[in-house]
Formats: sequence, structure tokens, C-alpha cells
Amino acid sequence: MNQKKMILAAFFAALLCISSYIIIPIGLVPHSMQIAFIFLTGLILGKKWASISVLVWFMIGCLGLPVFAGGKAGITTFIGPTGGFLIGFLVSAYLIGFFSERGLTKFKLTFIVFMLGLLVVYVLGTIGFVLSMKYVLNKPLAWDVAIKMVVIPFLPFDLIKAVMAAYIGLRVKRALAYIVPN
Repeated sequence: MNQKKMILAAFFAALLCISSYIIIPIGLVPHSMQIAFIFLTGLILGKKWASISVLVWFMIGCLGLPVFAGGKAGITTFIGPTGGFLIGFLVSAYLIGFFSERGLTKFKLTFIVFMLGLLVVYVLGTIGFVLSMKYVLNKPLAWDVAIKMVVIPFLPFDLIKAVMAAYIGLRVKRALAYIVPN
């Protein structure tokens, strides 16, 4: 195994834990820096190690440490209103990592890939939110209402985070290429 990649995966798992605490409460789904670090994790680590990093973060949270948004913890977080977003983060990190391994070096293309990753997070997050509201919290919700609650308010901020992550991530990725070859 590549020890440098393992160390980076652990480092990014720690960053995901920290990013969970940088929040602005907006409704039932908190606005955090998690998506920016998901973008960076996928871009810098590639699909395998980004997925491992996110899974380590999940395991830490499932073991009871409060590392999910707003200090949440436990496996039940995955069936709550934010559970679909967590699954979306894993799929997004893998997807971004997949494209990163195929040579993401340009800002515009990286931003587009981040938008694809964000779409995945929004789709899975909205599905999880609606299902949780209906079957766990017993408060059925229409899809359009859910989108207005968990997508629309976050989109402008997430676009800004994608721009920042693409700018920073490409520079970090180039710098690390000298230290951590693929």
C-alpha cells in the first residue's frame, strides 16, 4: 500500500470532521464546508483513496464521535434528514476522483466536474431528505418543497465553494504530484 496516500486519506478524513463544524444553520439541513472538502478530497486523492477517506469519516461518526454536520453522530444519522447527503458525499468524492485520475488540470473542466459531483449530492440528498421526512419523521413532503428547502438555499454558497475548491485544489494537486506520485 502507498503510505503517503494512506496518510493523505487520513488527513482528508480529519478535514471532513473539522469541516462539519463550520456551519450556518439553515432549516433542517445545515450549511457546512463539507462539500468543499469533498471536492478537494476527490480531486487530490483520486477515486479509491477519496472513497476510503470518506468511509473513514463515516466510520468515525458511526462509532459515536460527533463528526457529522452540527456535531451529529451515530449510524442513525444515515436515516435522518441529512443521511442522503452523506451518501451523496461518498458517491461525489468517487466520481470527482474518477475524473481527476483522467487528468483534471484546467479550472473550467474541474469546476464542471465539481458541478456534476454537486448534482449527485443534491439528488441523493433530496431523495434521502424526502424519504426520511416521510418514513422516519412521519412528515410527508412534496418534492418541489424539498428542493426549495435543501437545494435552492444552498446553491449560491456551494457554487462559491466549488470555485474556491477548484482554484485551491488544482494548485495543491500540482504541488503534491512532486511528493506523492500516483
